[in-house]
Parts: sequence; C-alpha cells; structure tokens
Amino acid sequence: MSNILFLLSHQPNPRFIKQIDFLSTNNDISVLYYHRDSLSDLSYQYKEKCLINESIGNIQNGNYIGRIGNYIKSILTLYKIIKNQHFEKIIVNNIDTLFMYKILTLLSKKQNKIIIEISDLRAHTYKEDLKSIVIRFIEGLIFKTVDKMIITSPKFYDLYYKNIFHKRPFILENKPLNKMIPERLNKIENEKIIIGIVGMLLQEKPYEALFETIKNDKRFEVHIYGKGDYKNLVEKYARKYSNIIYFGEYNLFQDSARIYASLDILYMSYDTTNGSLNNKVALPNKLYEAMYFKVPVITSKDSYLGELVNQYKIGMTFECCNFNELNATLTELSLNIDQYRQNLELIPEDMYLADNDYKSLEIYLNS
Repeated sequence: MSNILFLLSHQPNPRFIKQIDFLSTNNDISVLYYHRDSLSDLSYQYKEKCLINESIGNIQNGNYIGRIGNYIKSILTLYKIIKNQHFEKIIVNNIDTLFMYKILTLLSKKQNKIIIEISDLRAHTYKEDLKSIVIRFIEGLIFKTVDKMIITSPKFYDLYYKNIFHKRPFILENKPLNKMIPERLNKIENEKIIIGIVGMLLQEKPYEALFETIKNDKRFEVHIYGKGDYKNLVEKYARKYSNIIYFGEYNLFQDSARIYASLDILYMSYDTTNGSLNNKVALPNKLYEAMYFKVPVITSKDSYLGELVNQYKIGMTFECCNFNELNATLTELSLNIDQYRQNLELIPEDMYLADNDYKSLEIYLNS
C-alpha cells in the first residue's frame, strides 16, 4: 500500500475521480487542488475515499499570469501539509503543479516518485512564439525529475513528449469505469432526430455551424448539456430557436444514461481551423461514452478522433465548419442511423471501459 497525493490545478473532474476511486482500494489517497469556478464541484463522489481533500487556493481559466500570485499565496499551506505527511507517490496534472511541488521538495528535502498526467496538448508544445519557446525550455528541465507519465492520447507522446520524457509512458484513455457509469436505459424513440452536445462547452465555431445548419430545419432538434466558455452563445441560440434547447449543467455519474438514451446523434465536432493541435489529436471521454451508450457520432475530419470514428464505422465526419457538408452529413447519417447503431454493438467492451486499463495502471505506478 502506498500513500498517494493528487496535486491538481483544478478540482477533480471525472477523469481524476475515476483514478481516486480505483487507487483508493489498495492505497491511501490525499487530494490537494486549486478551485476553479468554471468547473463543477464533484467532491461528494470521492471525498470519503481520501485522507485529505482540501482546496488550497483559487485560480481562473486562461489567466496564466494571474495564477502566479495565487500559487505563491498557497505555498505555505501546501508546505505545511507536505511537511507533515509522507507521500510515496505524487500525481500532478501539469507543469504548474509539478513546478510548485519541486520548489517545496527543495525545502522539505523529501524524495517521492513523481507522476505527471498529460490530458491535453497545450499551445506551448507546438507554437513558435517566444513565450512557448521559454516554456518548452523550462518544461524540458523540470521533466528530468519526472518518474512516470500518464497520457490520454498516444499522439501527445508521438508529437511532443517523446522529446523530453525518454521512458515508457502509460496510455490511459478517458474511458469510464464500469461501476462508475450508469447502466444503459432503453433508447427513447423521438419524433425528430435529436442531436446532442454533451460536456464542457469549448468549441465556438463547431457549435455555430450546427446551430446555423439546423435552426430552421424541422427534422432536427439540438439538446445541449454542460457549461463552459461558450455557455452564453448556446443560451443565445436557445432563446431564439425552438429546436435548440439548453438543459444546463449535468452530472456525468447520475445523468448520463438518461441523457444518452434521449439522443440519436452525438455531435462531437472540434475546431480544426483555429491552429489548435490539441483539437486534432485529443481523445475525449465522450467518444467512449458514445460507444458505451451506443449513440452514433458526428465529428471533424482531419482529427485523430475522426480517424477512429471512421475506422470503427460508428459515425461520420465532415469538414469543420462547412455548413453544406454538415447538412449533407446529418442527412446521410439520419438515413442510415440503424447501421451505425449495429456497428456500435460490435465494439468490444475493452475499447470503451477502463477496468483492465486501471489494473495495468496500478502495476505501472508500482513498477
């Protein structure tokens, strides 16, 4: 049994809640995190499994310079906790928290196994401006102290991290654990084709493309669940058009079965026109939810996600954010939706459930 600390730059989201839940069976778990108002508080899902569960400060999304002051304010609180505890393993989720921890271990002189999880490919990993070059230099230095790395998409390692981390990473795709996802409900038969947007609302142009395409089309209705940067955009369209409906925030662990049973198509388009390499290579949790709940997918061409959707024939892709191509794709998918549902039934469970992956993860962390 190990004493494991999760040191996170945001409150635990479903991805980390799964790790906490699984690892708590054979380990003592503590969680220290920075609170963000843009994210839901899901502490009731995991806090009983933790020796320590504490917010050590507040930070804002995107305000990287402003974070520095908040990190400095939290150093004393963090130092006191680390000084009085012995953690064999530290799991951090970005170089911010890794850097903070290394500063504190210089003071405390404690030696621990450091694991970093990479869940997104940040802009500094592929941009060539001065700030990105400086961050890459610092990251290269601090990664020399990392013992293990978890990545949610193999493309992250292939495109960047293999240059600064020369050990074997562990690929932990963002699949659900069987016991933490509700059982499937019977599919609801809808009069219209219901297109769902589910999760963090972070993709402005793809949302606008969908809304503009279907806003006067009586065949379709769009249901949106979640919150995020483009909540106001969603609300604006929902106020104006009767076939665009915003349901607000939801709970993945409690509401997902009901939500997916009501959907005919999951709209998972990412903006591949804005220069974001992450949008092209990330693998979101919604892919695995679509597989589990048997909902066909529409996503963007020129993306790793799109490659997998086409490979397994579980949906269709279109050129982001081409209105005419999206309209044609929606029409074709709607006409052949039963075939895509049948293809989803053929997907092996290990493709979308993480139970065996987490068993391998624990072996990796202990090796």
